[in-house]
Amino acid sequence: MAKNLQYIAQMLALVMIMVFGNAHALESSVQLHKVDQDKSFGYSLSIGDEFFNQKAFNWQVSYNRLENVAISDLDETSDAWDKAGFDFAIQTIDLSLGYRYYPKSYDKFISSLMVEFQLGAAVNISEHKLVFRPDFDRDDIYFAEQGDINPVISISLQKSFTKNSAMHIGVKHYPSYSDFGSISTLFIGFNYRFGRQVGY
Repeated sequence: MAKNLQYIAQMLALVMIMVFGNAHALESSVQLHKVDQDKSFGYSLSIGDEFFNQKAFNWQVSYNRLENVAISDLDETSDAWDKAGFDFAIQTIDLSLGYRYYPKSYDKFISSLMVEFQLGAAVNISEHKLVFRPDFDRDDIYFAEQGDINPVISISLQKSFTKNSAMHIGVKHYPSYSDFGSISTLFIGFNYRFGRQVGY
């Protein structure tokens, strides 16, 4: 497990070096998430930038935390466990590539909008398991382990207020998050762009 985490950390460092070498105007973002479960919520903190000064293409690295997440098909493992109401706090580092569409219009409101599609990988940095020993003589059951990598996609609509600031709303979806199953969130967020801005 330690070797997996070390490998992931090295890969993250390599990606950061590659992208920051071409960074001109980093974009920071904070998001609040409502998960498609009654008690679950969360937040994200991210940074990103354009690829090689191409306004439509960008990368993003984000830290995400979702609270009170239940396992969707726990009743298939044990009806008693399902009724016990186990929930977990999920933490991931997401690496995403995105495409941004900017509508062309003479209307000031429409021209201030942007639609973004993202596809990426979520690296789990927390461990989720049921511990039985020493009370019961059976192995612990892992639902997600550190280093698990799961796909993630998102779509959002952004409204710019200034050259540097914007708000956005969107949907984020983990099609299959380890043994937790499918997880979707509705989010609202704020973007702020800082640094050298080339081509603006």
